[in-house]
Amino acid sequence: MTAAPPAVSAAAIVVPAYEPPRTLPAYLASLREKTPVPILLVDDGSRAEAAAVFRACTASVADVELLVHPANRGKGRALKTAFAHLLETRPGLAGCVTCDCDGQHAPEDVARCLAALAADPGAVVLGCRAFSLAHVPWKSRLGNNAMRALFRLVTGRAFRDTQTGLRAIPADFMRELLDCPGERFEFETRMLLRLGRRKLVQLPIRTLYADGNRATHFDPFADSLRVVSIVLAEGAAKFARFVISSVLSFALDIGLFSLLYYRAFPADAQARLLLSVAAARTVSLLFNYSANRRFVFADARADRAFDGRAFASYLLLAAAILGASWAFTALGHRLLPAVPVAALKAVVDFLLFLSSYAVQRTVVFRPAAAENRK
Repeated sequence: MTAAPPAVSAAAIVVPAYEPPRTLPAYLASLREKTPVPILLVDDGSRAEAAAVFRACTASVADVELLVHPANRGKGRALKTAFAHLLETRPGLAGCVTCDCDGQHAPEDVARCLAALAADPGAVVLGCRAFSLAHVPWKSRLGNNAMRALFRLVTGRAFRDTQTGLRAIPADFMRELLDCPGERFEFETRMLLRLGRRKLVQLPIRTLYADGNRATHFDPFADSLRVVSIVLAEGAAKFARFVISSVLSFALDIGLFSLLYYRAFPADAQARLLLSVAAARTVSLLFNYSANRRFVFADARADRAFDGRAFASYLLLAAAILGASWAFTALGHRLLPAVPVAALKAVVDFLLFLSSYAVQRTVVFRPAAAENRK
């Protein structure tokens, strides 16, 4: 006999449902057998014919609460409605686990996500499917592989499954997500983009597809296009913030140098140039580090404690870029003597600028490492 999962205090299961299958009451009953926590079911504006299914859920399964949208508003809005209700009615809430209504998430896996939430209350837990299995529809396999690569490029995180609906979400992150844009499937994508530097736990789960995944309301063209555009827009916005931070740091460096050199130090002062350069560069470097950490690569609500590892990595990167700029410019001048040195340096520094962005995103300001559990 399988051992009962550990009890999870002050948690809940959230099940958004639109035009649910008739098997939903049986699925909730199986969830109740495996998990001890309340179930919050959200009817996202289903047709009148579905009312009997929802009545059966609340009548036949213990501790199931039903919330109803008068009209269909999308999965994202259904999740936010559930989050707001739980946060308001359960002050000691530790978090919740979201799962789909079509039976794709095995009750045992939902219980494992609840246990992972109890074991690490600050982490976001993803139940990750294996897309290499033979029974996985080719569209799902292709779409997930493409999205994993895109997320890795934009966020620096290695997600196993970017489209999973089985997620354990801490209460503080639930509260933050109430203001997250997105009313439909794209909300789940924005949720991952909002992780910032939060710890991520990825649990392998059973990969279930009922009837070839025909019950899904996900539009493979329109919704996929919307999701891809959101991720690309996030990547573009992050790089734009990096450019702004760099331009402001450059302006601060030049402005402070000019002030010190021409105003602060007497014209006959020894080491006037060295002191001006050193002071201006130190201030602009600290400004750039702080701006990149809090404005470019981390969520505004990320931990603000000093990160010695990140700062040391940033200093090493700055030194490496300075040396690489000199070395590659000198090499280019030796190989292409007819090309002006200034032009060579401009090309080298631009390539190093792009490299600096990549290194800062993936190494210096890397998110908390994802923990992959068996």
